[in-house]
Amino acid sequence: MWRFVPVLSVCLLACGDNRAGSPESGLDAGPWQPAPHVPLPIVYPHTGTVLDSMQLVTLTYPGYDATGVLAFGDAMVGSEWYHAIGNEYGMSSAAAVQHKVLPAPPVPLTRSAIAAQILDLVSHNPDVIKPTFDKNEVLYLVYVPSGALRDSSLSGVRGYHDMLTVTGIEPQGPVRFPIAIVFDDGSLASTTLQAAHQVIDAVTNPYVKPNDGWYADPPDTDPWCRLRRRDIADLCEGEAAYVDNNTAYPRVYSNLAARAGNPPCAPPLAGDVWSDVTAEPSQIQYLSVGPAGGEIKFKLTGWSTSPLPDWKLHVRAAETSNLSIEDMDPHFAPGDTINNSATVQLTLRAPPDSVGATGAVEVLSGANQHPWAIAFVIKP
Repeated sequence: MWRFVPVLSVCLLACGDNRAGSPESGLDAGPWQPAPHVPLPIVYPHTGTVLDSMQLVTLTYPGYDATGVLAFGDAMVGSEWYHAIGNEYGMSSAAAVQHKVLPAPPVPLTRSAIAAQILDLVSHNPDVIKPTFDKNEVLYLVYVPSGALRDSSLSGVRGYHDMLTVTGIEPQGPVRFPIAIVFDDGSLASTTLQAAHQVIDAVTNPYVKPNDGWYADPPDTDPWCRLRRRDIADLCEGEAAYVDNNTAYPRVYSNLAARAGNPPCAPPLAGDVWSDVTAEPSQIQYLSVGPAGGEIKFKLTGWSTSPLPDWKLHVRAAETSNLSIEDMDPHFAPGDTINNSATVQLTLRAPPDSVGATGAVEVLSGANQHPWAIAFVIKP
């Protein structure tokens, strides 16, 4: 679970003398102090299962020019980016080992159709590298062409990772293996950035329970359980990319950086600053509503790892919220800007006749939209 102990000072490493003393006294006021806040989340290893020697098999569709994505796969497995992440999460090596072409995509394309094509390839193509029953290291990475017609469930999806199970290829029984799916958006750079995102999430968390790997799993009392940001790349969405030999890679969540009170996304970049808010109360709240509905208030305190100008706050409904952003009608007072140690009041509403519903939002800080979770449940 995530820890919720107020932090009085998290400037433990690499904090310079950023703030001048009082002009009158001439004394040095000391290093920058982030405002007291609920600690950033910690991702846990669970069973500790990762693909520690990942074997990457790239799958494309007929007519897809795979030149760029194959070069990217070769670069990624040998990159400083991959090995820097591996040092923390237990991956020792990786190799791009094969490229195969799937049959034409079904129309419309669905998650189940993609899964069926991969399973058919693994089951019936004798040339494809196959996953193993014991200590599998194979990851299948599928690139879907930009012109493929998708069903509504895949509308707007850039990529995802999943687990499949195949029978009949190993005498010991069914074999589980991870897949990563990327939808080409017409730009090689953004497509491969998304590919690296899905690959690193799949490598560090390749399976569903009981052999799951690194991800955040807050308890049911924690508003963060209402967000779907769980894997290490998901938790750093919106951050500037890390560029290695002219190739952009996503930053990923680092327990080591978070525990040290530093910006939590790795590899670090020069000038990194993390700004966010913390909410009081910090746990999921329970609200009674009357015929006119109800409202609930949260005190937001800004905090940052280094000095920053005021940053703006935005609110969006969490994916699992039963109430829409229009239902909750968020309002900030006295305004929608904040800074380290400053406070803002957020008011959320609940409509009448919403008994049992959950309202959940992400409060997004600044241009990079660092999230903070807030949630409430309507009592009977």
